[in-house]
Amino acid sequence: MEVADQIQIVRKLVEKFYQDSLVWDYSMPPMNSEQGQHVIQIGTSILCTKWNVGYPGGSFVQAVVDNDLMAAVGRADATNIKMLPFYCKLIYNVGMPMELAEAVK
Repeated sequence: MEVADQIQIVRKLVEKFYQDSLVWDYSMPPMNSEQGQHVIQIGTSILCTKWNVGYPGGSFVQAVVDNDLMAAVGRADATNIKMLPFYCKLIYNVGMPMELAEAVK
């Protein structure tokens, strides 16, 4: 399986988790469409970095994956600072699908 296909699998997981969170998580800050896409992109980078899919994310993503709150807060942009709880829930609640686990070995 190509890396681009692996990233697409992760992106779909993140999109679903984001959409579901908009429904059940009342602590989610309101986001416009552009901000929502940014959150999905960063969430995808976070899971890809955690699961070693493709290339590692940037300094904010690495700080989130490393569970380094001070670095994550210091490196977050205006959208990501609000979404730190979402990213923590994403990492904790979304597991790697079997099809991806077999491809990443």
